[in-house]
Amino acid sequence: MRRCWKCLVATAGLVPVAGLLIAWLGLVPVGATGGHWAVTEWFLHWTMRSSVRTAALGIEKPASFEKEAHLRVAAAHFETGCAECHGSPVERRSAEVLAMLPPPPDLKASIGQWKDEELFVIVRDGLRYTGMPAWPGRGRENEVWSMVAFLRELPDMNAARYQELAGGMSAGKGSAFSSCLSCHSQSREDGDDGSPVIAGQSELYLKQALNAYIDGDRESGFMEVAVSKLEPSDIVDAAHHFANRTGGKLSAKVTAPAVDTRVLTLVHTGDPVQKVAGCNACHDGRNPRYPLLAGQSRSYLRQQLLLFRSGGRKESATELLMSQAVRNLSNDDVERLAAYYASIPSTGTAR
Repeated sequence: MRRCWKCLVATAGLVPVAGLLIAWLGLVPVGATGGHWAVTEWFLHWTMRSSVRTAALGIEKPASFEKEAHLRVAAAHFETGCAECHGSPVERRSAEVLAMLPPPPDLKASIGQWKDEELFVIVRDGLRYTGMPAWPGRGRENEVWSMVAFLRELPDMNAARYQELAGGMSAGKGSAFSSCLSCHSQSREDGDDGSPVIAGQSELYLKQALNAYIDGDRESGFMEVAVSKLEPSDIVDAAHHFANRTGGKLSAKVTAPAVDTRVLTLVHTGDPVQKVAGCNACHDGRNPRYPLLAGQSRSYLRQQLLLFRSGGRKESATELLMSQAVRNLSNDDVERLAAYYASIPSTGTAR
C-alpha cells in the first residue's frame, strides 16, 4: 500500500515536469493551420459561454438602449472597427480573417444565441485567446449599450439600411471630413442624435478634444478608434474645417421647452446653495477653450452632464472643474438644461 502511494506521488511530480520538457522541446504545435482538437474546441467554447453568462448576472439593461438615434454612431464604429473581422451587409470577410484561430463568428448567424446582457459583457470586456478586444473607452457603458442595440438589429439589416446608418464610413472612399459627418452631422433632421454637432465650435476646442482622444486623456470607444489613424496635420485641417462651418440646425422633431426661472437661474448665475456654477460662466462663447452648447442634441447634453456628474469625465483640469460644477445637479435639472440648450439654434444666444 505504501509502495502504491509512493508511485502515485512520484507520478504526480513527474507529469508537470514531463509537460514542461515537452513544451521546452517545442513539441507542442501552436500553428493555426491544424485547428484545435474537437474536445479542446468544445471545452474552450463551453468555458467562454459559462464565463459570459456568469459575468452578465446582475447587469441591468437601460430602458433607452434601443433608441435608433444611437445606431448611426454604432454603425460607423462597426464599419471601422469590427467589419473587417465580422463582415457586414456590404462586404464579405477576407480569406486571411477566415484563417484565424478561432475564426471570428458570422454575427448575422450568431447574435441570436446571446442575451442583450451577455452581448454587453462581450463588447465591454472582449474575449481572451480570440483576438476580440475590450471596449476602448473605459467607463463608457452608454457606448457599449449603443453597440449592443446595433448588433441586435444587424442580422435583419440589408445593405441599404447599413449604408444609411454608417454614412460615409461604409463607402470607405470619402474624405476624413465626410467620415466625421457620418456621426457629427450638421443637421439634426434625423432626430435626437447622441453625438455632438461640431460645426461652429472653436478651432482651439476641436484640436484639444481630438488630441485628448489620441493621447488617451479622454475616454470614448467610438472616438478613440475614429481618430487613431489621424496625423497631426489631419487634426489641424479638421479643426479648421469644422470651425468655419455653420453650426447645426434644429429639427422639427425638437420641441422648444417652456423656459422657467429655474433653468434661467442655472444658465446665468447657477445655484450657490447647491454649489452649482452657472453655465454661462464658461459656455457663453467668449472662451474658445469651452464648447458651445446651443443647438446640441438633448440626448448628447444629457449624456455628458450625467458623465460629469458621476465623475466619468475627469481627464483634464477644465473637465475636473466641470465635474465639480455639476455634481449637485438633480436629475430634473439635467433634463431641463439639456432640453433648454437643445431648443436654441446654434447661431443664437442664450435667452
